[in-house]
Amino acid sequence: MDPITAYGLASAIITFIDFGTKVTIRIKELSEAGDFPEIFRDIKSRLPLIIDIIKHTQSGTSHLSPEAQAAYTEVVRQSFKQVCQLNEILKKVTISKGESLLKKTVKAGMSIMEEGRVQRIAAGLKDNVQLLTSLNLTTEERERPTLRRWPTEPLPSYNDAVGVFLLPFSRDERFVGRNDALHSIASVFKSQTRVAIAGIGGVGKSQVVIEYAYRFRESNPTAHVLWVYGGNIARFYQGYKRIAQSLEIPGWDDPEESILDLVSSWLSSTTMPYLLIIDNADNIEHWWPGKYKSGGTLDDPSKNLSKFLPDRLNSNSNVLITTRDNRVASRLAKATKPIVLQPMSKEEAKLLFLSKLEDDVLQADSTEIYRLLEELDHLPLAVSQAGAFIRENSVSIAEYTSALHGEEAEEFLDEELDDDRRDEESVNSVFRTWRLSFSQIKQQKPRAADLLSLLAMLDRQSIPRSLLKMPEVTTSLTVLQSFNLVTTRAGSQSYQLHRLVQRFVQHALQRDDSRQKWQDTALACVSKDYPTVTGVAEWPVCDALAPHVHVLTGYEYTTIESRLDLAHLLCWSGDFDVDRGMYLQALKRAEGSLRIFRELVPEDDERLASATWLYGRLRYYQAQSATDLTDAAEILRKALSISKYPTWNFAETAFELAHLYYDICDEAACLEMGKASFECWEKLEGLNSSRTLDNMHDYALELAMFGHEDEGIAHWQEIIERCPDSDASENTKIVFTYRSRAGIVEFQGDAAMAEVLYANLIGLCRRLYAPEHVHVFDYRLSHAEQVMRQGRLDEATRLSEAILASCESTSEWRISTSCLQMMAECYRLRASYDKEQPYRQKTLELHEKNLGRDHKETFDADEALADCYLNSGKPSVAMELYRKVMAWRKVKLGQTHADTIRAMECLGVSHTCQGHHREAEEAYCEALAQQSQVNIRLVTSLCISLEAQAKWESLETWSRQVCERDDITQSTLHRSLITALEQQGKTQQALEARAQLLSLDTSDLANPQGGRPSPIIPPVRDNRRFGRMVHPRTWSS
Repeated sequence: MDPITAYGLASAIITFIDFGTKVTIRIKELSEAGDFPEIFRDIKSRLPLIIDIIKHTQSGTSHLSPEAQAAYTEVVRQSFKQVCQLNEILKKVTISKGESLLKKTVKAGMSIMEEGRVQRIAAGLKDNVQLLTSLNLTTEERERPTLRRWPTEPLPSYNDAVGVFLLPFSRDERFVGRNDALHSIASVFKSQTRVAIAGIGGVGKSQVVIEYAYRFRESNPTAHVLWVYGGNIARFYQGYKRIAQSLEIPGWDDPEESILDLVSSWLSSTTMPYLLIIDNADNIEHWWPGKYKSGGTLDDPSKNLSKFLPDRLNSNSNVLITTRDNRVASRLAKATKPIVLQPMSKEEAKLLFLSKLEDDVLQADSTEIYRLLEELDHLPLAVSQAGAFIRENSVSIAEYTSALHGEEAEEFLDEELDDDRRDEESVNSVFRTWRLSFSQIKQQKPRAADLLSLLAMLDRQSIPRSLLKMPEVTTSLTVLQSFNLVTTRAGSQSYQLHRLVQRFVQHALQRDDSRQKWQDTALACVSKDYPTVTGVAEWPVCDALAPHVHVLTGYEYTTIESRLDLAHLLCWSGDFDVDRGMYLQALKRAEGSLRIFRELVPEDDERLASATWLYGRLRYYQAQSATDLTDAAEILRKALSISKYPTWNFAETAFELAHLYYDICDEAACLEMGKASFECWEKLEGLNSSRTLDNMHDYALELAMFGHEDEGIAHWQEIIERCPDSDASENTKIVFTYRSRAGIVEFQGDAAMAEVLYANLIGLCRRLYAPEHVHVFDYRLSHAEQVMRQGRLDEATRLSEAILASCESTSEWRISTSCLQMMAECYRLRASYDKEQPYRQKTLELHEKNLGRDHKETFDADEALADCYLNSGKPSVAMELYRKVMAWRKVKLGQTHADTIRAMECLGVSHTCQGHHREAEEAYCEALAQQSQVNIRLVTSLCISLEAQAKWESLETWSRQVCERDDITQSTLHRSLITALEQQGKTQQALEARAQLLSLDTSDLANPQGGRPSPIIPPVRDNRRFGRMVHPRTWSS
């Protein structure tokens, strides 16, 4: 706390005298003992002098003018602060008797490092002595006659040749960049006499102004260059006092004269050219106190500094102002737009950084340098600070960069930079600079400080205005923008912080033990703003909040309320992650949400149902085996049992279960859940709700895919009838109508009309969603399939290849699988089996990866690959795959399932092609035994194997069983019967069979040239859409 605030002026004087005297005695003792550090030599003489002057003022300062009293109070404050700093430095550098050589060496090094700091304190003490002397404080001084200049004394040397140069800083010989800013200052001065430079603390405003002042002096040697520190009232007074004294303005040494009025009047009326610099005019309360709660009034001459800037300047006189506050800049520059100084460019920052390093560090890797500069936001003070720290502490650039992300960041960025071109009142570290701004904001607008605390807990970029639900948010944002702590793009409704500003605020809140409070507040803002339905319409909102969700979910929370907010946010942001295809992140968030809700809410709570649904859904999407699918189904059933009916949770959980049951080929369960989902939406939102119609479409497709085409078509027709009265948008109604009509004609076998409808859907959905949206891919595949079914195989192949090339970004792996299956089917229909084979293998790999080895669709892919091998003349390879498929289907689907029987038949064909007729006979007989009706193709293949084995009796039995039926006209089987009879010597029966064959109006399709026929490969099952069903919704579009 400030000593004046803590003790009052009188007590502060006593405290200062007591403490200062102790430090003086300590310095004297060290000097006499011979252990006196050289850097304290100036202090030794100046500190006793200032103590003596202040001691003589204890009788009172009531005789002083208000502005002089304010200056005096500031001197006491500064002096107290300087003495405290001296005491701290003495402890660091004083060498005691008996200390080791190592400690002595370290303290000697510290003495060198602190030399610049001590020199600044000594200069400050010198200024304070001069100011106290000029105030004529003591009774003796007031009673002395006013000194007059005798004619023999030389006049000041500024008259004609050279102007007074009162800039207290040397020129930076290594000044880099900033040409645009310097040119802007010169350009603006051509049209106005006051120019203000604004910018965030540490951006280099003072350094630019110092460089401009030296350039101004070079081009205007007869003009005065005057400098005033505008950071507080006393220093402003001190600056004006120095101007009056240096220019010998008439009345400058008259104690009854107001220095501020005197100098202001002279500056406003003189015809001499000058440049007046007001540096660090940061505190708006010093310039217009009555408007900003300082306790002063607009007429208080000691506190209203805006009155004392020259108003009527001649054309050769200019006022240049630096400030962190855009409001001060705009008003002091007469409502003209200030020059806002931005951080350095990438190359400028690199040049500045390298100028601060030792020669052996200059060869550092440019990548490391640029990475550090990016972390520092190219802010000059931070860059200079980093360079000095690296030079003085011998740390590497990589180590410094890494430390900025750790607990040492505050220590690094709080370290004072030794820079004699910064005012001794100005702090020389980034964090300390902003601490002053933060304190001013807290005093002027506490709500703005609260808002900055909230912003610091979010991602620093693109913070939506809609999130900032706090009182006085508009005026608070104005204050933060005025200090350049928060920025926004023109016309944008989002804000951002500098990277280092965010770190500073976070460290400040940590120090004040209030960080947890603002983490909780930020979480509550985002959690309450996050959509609980993440359809297409909500995607822009979710996208905007995504970086803030990422930041907030990384914090730790302790209260029940905040943990429930976290669980809510994890759940619904995880749902959005699913839409973005970020399944692993979504699964992690779902697990976190479920864990919290299980701990904090009752078992029948709908929030627990939502989290369980999301977790089960993601376990389903990430399933790698039949066991994984079973586990996912159990979790989803648990969510369904928690969900009340009818609720959103129930409808969505039933929807996911329907798809899961479809994937494991559980027809009854799939249709039950599909119907339950759309009926739940119907109960919730009515017959014509967009969600009801969307879920009805899924149910219709499930019916059709399981072979209930008529029922599916009936539902599609109902959707078309309901669409006009639906609450869906017009675009969504069109999608529903086209999609339903396409489903109807597709399953009615009208491929040409289905092609047209799917083409329309593709064009519409590209505009509604995006070209890479999974719906677009799905409709493109359906369109390509209709082209293939019309025999345009080359075109269908090209369409599939184009889809495969562009669908890598989609998370719906079935799209890629369907593309591969489509191309494989096109090559199969062309009998290009060598080209078909790689697509079948890739399809199998995708099924194994996403569904696991023990899944029906994986074994279907095995069978398709085996068919390819068999067709391409590789029956031995095909045989092993058929055997594996048949074994799995016997267990999972049963002996009598059509797919199991096909595997048995194909296994027999592969044996036949290899001449394994006995094994083929066994396979065919096993397949025939599972069927209630005679399969002519299967009997034909069996007869081929029997004939090859010369099993004439069995051949006669099987062939006669078919040939004696009136509805069968299969010439191959009649020939087998004739052969069997002839080989057994049944000549008469053979002649009768031959006569019967001649009476048949048939052709020998199996063997037109005669000779032994080949077995027929069973036809491929007509699998519409290759079993593809996708999950994304449409109703939010």
